Amino acid sequence: MRASLPVARVEHDLRAATTAERALAESTDGASALLLLLAREAPAGELSRLPALCDSPGLASAVASALEVRALLDGRQRREQQLAALYASASDLSSLHDLEQVLQAIVRRARGLLDSDAAYLTLSDATRGATYMRVTEGIRTQAFKEVLIPFGAGLGGLVAETVTPYSTADYAADARFEHVIDDTVAGEGLVAILGVPLRLGDKAIGVLYAANRRERPFSNDEVALLLSLADHAAVAIETASLFEELKTALADLQRASDVISAHSNAVERAAAEHERLSAVLLNGGGLVEVATAVVDVLGGSLLVVDPAGRLLVSAGPDVADAAAVADAALPRSRGRRARTSRTPAGEPVVVAPVFAGGDVLGAVVSVGRDLDDAEVRILERATVVTALLLLQERSIGEAEHRLRGELFDDLFAVPQRDLEGLHRRALHLGLDLATPYVVAVVRLPDPTRTTVAWRAARTAHGPAGTSGEHRGDLVLLVAAADAAAAGRRIAAQIGDAVGTPVTVGVAGPGAGAQELGELYREASRCCDVLVSLGRAGEVAGRDELGVYGLLLSAAGQTELDRFVTRTVGALLEYDRERGSELVRTLLAFYGAGGSLTRTAQELFVHVNTLYQRLERITQLLGDRWRSGDGALQVHLALQLHSSRRG
Repeated sequence: MRASLPVARVEHDLRAATTAERALAESTDGASALLLLLAREAPAGELSRLPALCDSPGLASAVASALEVRALLDGRQRREQQLAALYASASDLSSLHDLEQVLQAIVRRARGLLDSDAAYLTLSDATRGATYMRVTEGIRTQAFKEVLIPFGAGLGGLVAETVTPYSTADYAADARFEHVIDDTVAGEGLVAILGVPLRLGDKAIGVLYAANRRERPFSNDEVALLLSLADHAAVAIETASLFEELKTALADLQRASDVISAHSNAVERAAAEHERLSAVLLNGGGLVEVATAVVDVLGGSLLVVDPAGRLLVSAGPDVADAAAVADAALPRSRGRRARTSRTPAGEPVVVAPVFAGGDVLGAVVSVGRDLDDAEVRILERATVVTALLLLQERSIGEAEHRLRGELFDDLFAVPQRDLEGLHRRALHLGLDLATPYVVAVVRLPDPTRTTVAWRAARTAHGPAGTSGEHRGDLVLLVAAADAAAAGRRIAAQIGDAVGTPVTVGVAGPGAGAQELGELYREASRCCDVLVSLGRAGEVAGRDELGVYGLLLSAAGQTELDRFVTRTVGALLEYDRERGSELVRTLLAFYGAGGSLTRTAQELFVHVNTLYQRLERITQLLGDRWRSGDGALQVHLALQLHSSRRG
């Protein structure tokens, strides 16, 4: 029996006593105390103290059994806690849709569930045949965070290849694995490692790890727990990946929808502006009205240029150095799409070429504004209407040119018929034959540039004149008082258009069908003489041709023929019968001022050959061709022969 103590003393002693002592004090014997400790979930250490506190037979055996019960209860409690944590983890993972957040949550939960020093996750890359480090928790070294583990190598590679969990208490000493990343693992200080596959079906999309920096085996419960988490994690990763793909697809669809909507709006706007421009065309508007309508929509300034880069029409504010901008526009507009550039002053320029089939009709040039895609389409639509107007102008011009050509055929015919009818036909074309006109005959060195020359001639002849084609030449009637000045202006304008000097013969002014016919023939003969004298590309009338012009006006054709035959007929006959070049030789001799060396060089013959030819000329003409009046007459006769033949 225990001694009776004051109540206060007993209460103080119980408070100071251990759990086992208090249980023993509250019980009648050791067995009751043991049951009381179990009921109160006392630690195993307190259970082990009972035999030392109470000398009771069989108590040690009972305590051993109680310890087993305590361990079983602790294991179940721990398992319940782990399952609760696993369910909480699954719930958390299912609520996450961001892939990065899901991966971070997985490794954080893995480390917490197994109370490990570190946790990390690798994902499989079939193209590289390896798994790569994706997310880590508790990892310190950068090298470990960037490691790449080949399939089949190391613990993780083996897990990824076999889709089977593997664990080791001491990785460095475990011979089951191919040690390819030992330096990286040792650098991180990891010893015990558990890896489980992230399974989707029969494939591993990655590996989930728990690791410690001390030697410690992982129990089957821990393997099963981490594997369960990995299964939930794989589903969460797949769900997050699908969600990411869905968000990406939705974003792509939204962008595509925005693009389609913007494109549709741009097309509708361009179509509406095209209808507006078409209405301008149908209402009889010309290039000026179309250019003005485009400026109303796009702002800035608008230039319309021809194929040579010359300014046809402008609208909007004046453009500094518009001629230079227009001239530079067309060479930069290769291709059919609009192109952008800058003026020397830095203003934006958008050039849209005007096409009709394969022909370039010019360009529409926007100056002063940066155009967006929709506005560029509007500018390109404007080129269609511009092409129609330019083609219409070309068709009208070609029809008028054809009618003028027919009028010229009858006006310059010999003999002329129906003079009154000629006057009436001319009036229908806006031409009053009673008005004094200068007649200009233009001879082109390149027939392929005839169309360009026609366009230039429409400007060159002025509003009161006209132009047309006759016998392969371009003929202009110009209301002017000075034939020479008119000829120089015509040569400059048409020469610039075709890009090369042209030969122009002029005559007049004169009025009436009959006199204009005579002036045409005189201007045409001036062209012939210029060509025969080697002066192609020049401008001349009768007065500018000197003695040749005097002969053309004073002598009739028959008298000129007789003069030529009488003076150099023998020479001409000799060349005609034998195919020799005595006429050419003598003209070269005169042109060289009588120098034998220069003449031989020009003819590309030896001096001895030249001597022989000159002796033959002396036999045919006598010595009179060498000097004085005889030389003048022979030279003149040869030039007249050449001009008439030309």
